[in-house]
Amino acid sequence: MILSETDIAKYLDKGKIIILPEFDRSDIRPTGVRLHLAEDILVPPPGQTADLAGGSQLNFEPVKIGPNGYHLKPGQFILAATHESFQISRGLVCSIEGRSTCARVGLIVHCTSSTIDGNYEAPARVTLEMANLGPFDIVLRPGAPIALLTFIELTSPVKSGGNKYGSQQAAAAPKF
Repeated sequence: MILSETDIAKYLDKGKIIILPEFDRSDIRPTGVRLHLAEDILVPPPGQTADLAGGSQLNFEPVKIGPNGYHLKPGQFILAATHESFQISRGLVCSIEGRSTCARVGLIVHCTSSTIDGNYEAPARVTLEMANLGPFDIVLRPGAPIALLTFIELTSPVKSGGNKYGSQQAAAAPKF
């Protein structure tokens, strides 16, 4: 069951959902919480090969988005992160989706790995796999509303807690 705005507010009040830094309750939407873009991104230099069977060491250049924003070119891919970090109770799992407005200019915000299930031990940010599939340059700015986080109640609390990206506080490169 996906939590509604009413239950999200109750879970925030009870500490079953923790969102940092100080969270603006106007970002609670009917079925989720709006998240914003952090200022640090990772840009992969071209010409690399990713071996999904393991052994790949991919390079990413850290970039801080400046006052003029970061211009994501058509066809370009970057890793970014949410400004907010969050922690959830073991009775929840999260799903993250892009925003319709962003999608309408060709911006994919979170490529296929939408389940967030490792934020039980400590607050963590979400790495966003972002790609520009549209014909426009897209200007990314820190603090821009970028995604929607939904909360799904589990049939029973999870027992294991971690994942290989646990407690991340910035965009994280792949770990093969």
